[in-house]
Amino acid sequence: MGTPFDTIFGLPTHVLIVHATVVLLPVAAIGAVVIALWRSSIHRLGAAVSIVSVLGAGAAWVSRLSGGELASRVGYPEPHVQYGQNLPIIATVFAALVVIYWLFARGVPGNRSRPWWVVTIAIAVVVAAIGVTVATIVTGHSGSEAVWGVIIENTRPGQIQAP
Repeated sequence: MGTPFDTIFGLPTHVLIVHATVVLLPVAAIGAVVIALWRSSIHRLGAAVSIVSVLGAGAAWVSRLSGGELASRVGYPEPHVQYGQNLPIIATVFAALVVIYWLFARGVPGNRSRPWWVVTIAIAVVVAAIGVTVATIVTGHSGSEAVWGVIIENTRPGQIQAP
């Protein structure tokens, strides 16, 4: 019997958890851009965006750990391994920036302009949102390519007839 990072109900944990990673991080990135650019949204969406970004970062770490377990069974597909090593770090920095921004920006009254340092954090949040989205796409694509590339290359549509 494997560890929780190896298998869940007989299936590789990695192939299950990566779906959470590839959904949560881009959704958090969209939300982060919204709360950074539209001041009025910080009170309505800030907590939710912060929670989703932290959950996405957590899912990225579990994906990394479970990816190592899966790789010990099936091999280490490069460059996916390298991208997978970097994504949790990028996601953690992103989540930290979102939470920091939310904690400070929610305290600025709506009738006042944001201080320069809050604006600077907002800019960092937008840049980090773009970065985590790109990193998620590149990491996910490289993993899909590692699994499916050869199979698709060696088959054609309609090759197997439905029963």
